[in-house]
Amino acid sequence: MGITIREASTEDSSAIAAILHALGWSNYSQNTSVAQSQADIAEFLADFQREPKHTTVLVAESEQPIGNVADNAEGDAYAESTRRVIGYVSVHWYPHLMRGENDGYISELFVHPASTGQGAGTQLLQRVKELARQRGCTRLLLLNRRIRESYSRRFYEKHGWKEQGDMAFFSYSLSLTPATSKR
Repeated sequence: MGITIREASTEDSSAIAAILHALGWSNYSQNTSVAQSQADIAEFLADFQREPKHTTVLVAESEQPIGNVADNAEGDAYAESTRRVIGYVSVHWYPHLMRGENDGYISELFVHPASTGQGAGTQLLQRVKELARQRGCTRLLLLNRRIRESYSRRFYEKHGWKEQGDMAFFSYSLSLTPATSKR
């Protein structure tokens, strides 16, 4: 059964919410119901579809057999199947003024824990690289926390990514009022 990579649609919001909640390690997924996550994600995906210039969200679908194997009229064995979203990636495109070139930043790449090792993450990364080249990007960036399993497995290194040891990643948390927050 193969994996297909395609652009995400609002119909994928429940599958993406399920992936985030199955991972369970973000504050957002720990403090938000699956239904609220699904609604928030659907809203974000609708925004991205209206303005695809700056953000692309892709999903990895896996064909999953359902029911029993049967014989068709020609005597070939087959099983009915359905497609299920097992991973996704979100990438943001932006001009890098100092370098005079375009970059892409992968903010999220997650695969459902039950589906790791099937190649979905690899295929999502490959498709992002293709899109980046089509957009004239000269660099892709991402943040991978050292405490994550993908870091300990050297997932990105195995796919040609280089860790930038001379850089520090900083974060500044802003408190949002209900009027300025989508959530």
